[in-house]
Amino acid sequence: MICEKCKKKEATVFYEETINGTKRSYSLCSDCAAEMEKQGELSPGYGAFSLPSFGGFHDALFGGLFGLSAGKPQQKKTCPQCGATMDDLRANGKVGCPECYTAFREELDSTIRSIHGNVKHVGRAPARFRQNREKADRLATLKRQLKEAIAEESFERAATLRDEIRALEGNSAKEES
Repeated sequence: MICEKCKKKEATVFYEETINGTKRSYSLCSDCAAEMEKQGELSPGYGAFSLPSFGGFHDALFGGLFGLSAGKPQQKKTCPQCGATMDDLRANGKVGCPECYTAFREELDSTIRSIHGNVKHVGRAPARFRQNREKADRLATLKRQLKEAIAEESFERAATLRDEIRALEGNSAKEES
């Protein structure tokens, strides 16, 4: 894709923002993006997705694709399912398979959180699945709080949490029968 501003170089910065219902989007080369950022036409880091091919400017403006600096040597971790490496993810801007999210969790979490606001999907679901998911989430939260209470030696709180967990697990067992 060619830069929309200079119409000469390859576009490596993709910028989109919505202000008061007005949507603006650009596909720019690194030089044009830098110039527009200096002039205040682009908000640095907001609504931008960039490819890691333009080194120093990229690191300064966006902190590196997937939260990593393009200049740092990376370990050669690979996805056990598709064999993709972090270099492949950076080059494509996409993960290779669902297992990549698990294999590269540490590297991807900060980027996914900055783009989507969370690393866990919380979208729409059918009511019967939503209730089960909410119950499972509540149970996981209570178990985590129970471990924290035990570690803090807050045994009264731990007992209350334990009872709440048993009640939830008891309801789950009754519903499955």
